[in-house]
Amino acid sequence: MGITAYLERYDSESFDPALGGRQLFVTKSILPPAWFLFFDAADFVSVRSQHDSSVYTLLRRPAASAVARARERLEALNPHITPELDTALRSFLATVEKACAPGVSRKRLDRPRVLVFNTHRFESTQAELTACIKWFDALAAKGYSDPPSLLDLGDGLEFDEDDRKLDIGDPDALCGWPCGVAPVRPVAPKPPPPTADAGSADAILSRVWAHPEDLALRLACAKELTALGDPRGEFITLDCAENLTHRQLKRHERLLDDERPRLARPFQRVRTFHHGLPVEVEWNAAPGDPLVGHPAWSIVESVIFSGPVALLPAVRQLQTTPALIRAIDRPVPYVSICMSDDKDPAAWEALESTKRFPNLIEVCVDKPATIWLPEAGQRFMAQRPSVRLHSGSAVVPLTPLTPLTAEEHAARVARWTNPPAARFLAGPRYDNGFT
Repeated sequence: MGITAYLERYDSESFDPALGGRQLFVTKSILPPAWFLFFDAADFVSVRSQHDSSVYTLLRRPAASAVARARERLEALNPHITPELDTALRSFLATVEKACAPGVSRKRLDRPRVLVFNTHRFESTQAELTACIKWFDALAAKGYSDPPSLLDLGDGLEFDEDDRKLDIGDPDALCGWPCGVAPVRPVAPKPPPPTADAGSADAILSRVWAHPEDLALRLACAKELTALGDPRGEFITLDCAENLTHRQLKRHERLLDDERPRLARPFQRVRTFHHGLPVEVEWNAAPGDPLVGHPAWSIVESVIFSGPVALLPAVRQLQTTPALIRAIDRPVPYVSICMSDDKDPAAWEALESTKRFPNLIEVCVDKPATIWLPEAGQRFMAQRPSVRLHSGSAVVPLTPLTPLTAEEHAARVARWTNPPAARFLAGPRYDNGFT
């Protein structure tokens, strides 16, 4: 919600906005809810100007007790916000405190001077203000023991992520700076996280590569990667979470868009991530490639491969051309093979070999010529009736695969001879040819 907002001082509640008051504080096109966490709803009131009929927010009761309460809350939040935001909030409080202080006339702010928070969009601002105060009271009731709720969507706030971001590097982008009031001495910013050292990151990930099924270990390693400043740490944590807030989903998408090359390492082209790490990759292999024999292959389930047959990686699924399948002349561990098309009888014949493809459970054809199995495919099925035959693209991550039993194969053949509906013609089809 981009809102240009001003904190101004006028002499009375019957102020004329056209004349302009003394500007004390101004935002930079964003209304930060964090400002309102330090006041109660009773401190604000809505008034309609007699001069332009617009509705404005008056900061009516920022007495010394309100400022003291604000400082107490700020100290509680201090461990969970950046030094830049802390400085901006303290500057805002200093502005309010100075404006509220008795002058020579010893008159308080509300007798008759007022502070006007001019947003040009008060109606929604009032709801946001109330929500912010309720949220802060709920956090305080927990003893400030739940820092992640500062950013969770489930806290009752309805702001866009950018309006609610507390971890900022540029305070002007969120809060602005006071005008006419000396700012509080800025706090030294926290140093940026160190750039991840490739060797250190690989040493951490090597534990995951050695135990790819251990999710607890993966999450523990993600924390270490995050400490190194490696984006893979945060991405693993988000990708492993069962329920993500709206903000976390946006962050997950941004990491994929902005950090994909770093998330993919050591691979160059990744199609699919699962639990934060690559599970489907493209690889144009060549002798001397650093990926040859790399331990990261243990987390990959499917490879879209081109290159020498001798460099085939040991993963669960191979996606390639019929020509490469024909060229395989040694035992390979694939449980699933996805061919680009079904027009090469020699490729089907090669798949019949239980010596070269001893673990084969599934054959997919990405772009079959028709819904019917070709003759070579029918011969393959006769030789290996336990193998599942599907048309269409591979689905990654792979679902658990088990060979067809004799009864399941018999049921498959029965569907060919007795199609489930009159619109289906009899004849051998792919297993999903009736759906």
